Amino acid sequence: MSGLRAARELRAFLRRHGCRTPGPASAVLDGLAAIVPSDCLALSAWDPASGRHRTLASSYPVSAMSFLNDEWRRDPLFLLPRRRREPVRIRDVEPLRRHGGVFDRVIAPGGFRAGMTQCLFAADGRYVGMINANALDDRLDDDVVHLVDLLSADLAAAVDPVVPPLPPTARLADGGTDGFLVPTTGPVQPLSPGARPELLDALAGGADGVGVGVGVGVGARLLVDGGEVLAVDVARSGAGLVVLHRPVPPPDGLTVRELHVLAALADGLSNAQIGRRCGISARTVGTHVEHILMKTGTRNRAEAAGRAAGRRLTVVR
Repeated sequence: MSGLRAARELRAFLRRHGCRTPGPASAVLDGLAAIVPSDCLALSAWDPASGRHRTLASSYPVSAMSFLNDEWRRDPLFLLPRRRREPVRIRDVEPLRRHGGVFDRVIAPGGFRAGMTQCLFAADGRYVGMINANALDDRLDDDVVHLVDLLSADLAAAVDPVVPPLPPTARLADGGTDGFLVPTTGPVQPLSPGARPELLDALAGGADGVGVGVGVGVGARLLVDGGEVLAVDVARSGAGLVVLHRPVPPPDGLTVRELHVLAALADGLSNAQIGRRCGISARTVGTHVEHILMKTGTRNRAEAAGRAAGRRLTVVR
């Protein structure tokens, strides 16, 4: 298997499974072994609380890992990969500097001729771990360095105990969510086949003619469009907004008509005004209000209106 193919397969594994637990970590080490031709190989995570590294997977002797985990970070040579943020090999170190703990405790006892360290950094710049490799011959060539460097971001993400939040657009892959992008300037861009940019006016409270996306607040809300109820999430994306929407059942066992009445309650309308808006009699509105109070467990119109406001209930008209 070529190194590039092995690197692609390892990257796919890392993105699916990570390597924070022993099983996946051992599989990651096996994947690295297909890329990094070495006699000893280790993957370690940094523990800032204890100020030491923790072995995730290793083929080194215990004595060597003890040095790498507990003392290597204090070795002056460790500053090279830490500062450069790229793989550093023994051959990259000036001959006069090839001495110290790592040579006395790891390289010389193991009879190694080649070695490499890659420090791993999270996307936000935190140091999260390292890879160490040593070989009895000089097999750690430039191609190996390049492949390890390419994998470093994925390895760091897999080692990092902080799991980054998925971008909101990840939900577009579930098959039930659609959405569109609202850039600061330029036309709205659909992000899925079922995107409904026409909802934008309702989200902005009907404030048309004042700029695309103006008046659209970030966060979740419930939107009633005809006979359909949509859960809508609005998130920032660069200088614009991402709007995601998906059909959901009406909350609290309410009917769609009752949601229309509830939204009107939140607008402070009387029964007569609600009736005119919804095209029904004031008496029918009163019946709907009774059902709304019972289903939502609220005590009066004001409390029910507060519930609607909390959900940011909006009706497309």
